Amino acid sequence: MKNHILNIGLIAGAILLFNACSDDDNDSKNGGTPIVRYIRTCDELKSDSLLNSAYLGAKIAIIGENMGSVNKIMFNDRKAKLNPSFVTNNAIIVDIPNEIPGLKEDLIRLYTNNDSCEFTFETKVPVPAATAMTCEYVKAGDMAQIQGMYFVNDEAVPLKVVFPGGAEAEIVSQDVNNVSVIVPENATKGPIEIISVYGTGKSSFHFRDDRNLILDFDRIYPDGGYHHGWHKGYGYGTENGVNGQYLIFHGEMDDEKWDDSNFGYERWTYRQDDPDFVDAGNLKDYVLKFEVNVPDVWSSSAFQFIFTGAEEVWMNWQETSNGGNPNNGYAASATYPRALWMPWSVTGSYSTNGWITVAIPMTDFRFNAAGEDLKSPMGIGHYSGLSLLVNGTGGVTGTPCNPTFYVDNVRVVEK
Repeated sequence: MKNHILNIGLIAGAILLFNACSDDDNDSKNGGTPIVRYIRTCDELKSDSLLNSAYLGAKIAIIGENMGSVNKIMFNDRKAKLNPSFVTNNAIIVDIPNEIPGLKEDLIRLYTNNDSCEFTFETKVPVPAATAMTCEYVKAGDMAQIQGMYFVNDEAVPLKVVFPGGAEAEIVSQDVNNVSVIVPENATKGPIEIISVYGTGKSSFHFRDDRNLILDFDRIYPDGGYHHGWHKGYGYGTENGVNGQYLIFHGEMDDEKWDDSNFGYERWTYRQDDPDFVDAGNLKDYVLKFEVNVPDVWSSSAFQFIFTGAEEVWMNWQETSNGGNPNNGYAASATYPRALWMPWSVTGSYSTNGWITVAIPMTDFRFNAAGEDLKSPMGIGHYSGLSLLVNGTGGVTGTPCNPTFYVDNVRVVEK
């Protein structure tokens, strides 16, 4: 959502600048060889700033003459996308292609059907941006896969991946958007650094992220065997885990199945004044993450994540005579929002090759079990409990299956 809002702002700024550039309010296709006089930013707050360079993906305004007939623009050897609505005789607004050039000449070339011109302009490559990791919990000596942008391996300045703790990783394979490495022995938790000829970038995620852990399935919560709720899934395991003990869901599943004994887990609010796990007034800034391993075919029902507060359900067997208000009616409610994870709905079936990290934006906690969009998540005061449940179609018809889920490290962190 944040990116969407920023993009709208950029487009609005570009339109304002475009109007300012077209003093004669004339978008006719004039003839003649195009001439570039200068280039400036499309930020309306800096519209008087002239540019001689900009980063890949930046929006710029090319100001000059005889540009109404321009039908192609090349930045080095990368072709830009032209929007005819942003082309006049005196100005063109265009995004620099977000691709690393194969041939870096630092030239812009403008073409018409009959003419062309060149203008010296440096397209700068940003520092590496590591945006995701196939699994954020990987043991020392195992291979980690990192995704992002601008992973440039220059012969003179080879790409480096440095884990928290200062240990450099062995690179197994690499391209501009992916790098696979062997996790070094003394790697600790935190952001990963990727170093290229263009500089050093820190990952937006944390390796072995233990921030704001809601469920790690290692700790016994105050209510002992009740685990803050009525259900504890199929059980627990430690073999081939990623971070100690993990939760297991397992059993037969189809679109009509309600099996919360094997596919349900609750951590309900313990005290009525327990705080929210997350700043519920700024959900757009947060994401729910967890590690999961799905070794068997999954082809039916949605994996639901349902946040609750004391208003919905709370459970304290030690301090109240009746255990609080243990009522899970919200789970079946058609009006109570939750997030749905159901990757099988795209391909018909789903399984993983080992553990992966899944991220769900907190703004996606707005659906019911049938997949209907309830438009908004719950507000402040409804995030001190969390239930996990595999149930409901999510709006997609599935096929019967016998899935297994291993789940660990459920957390809410900033994007």
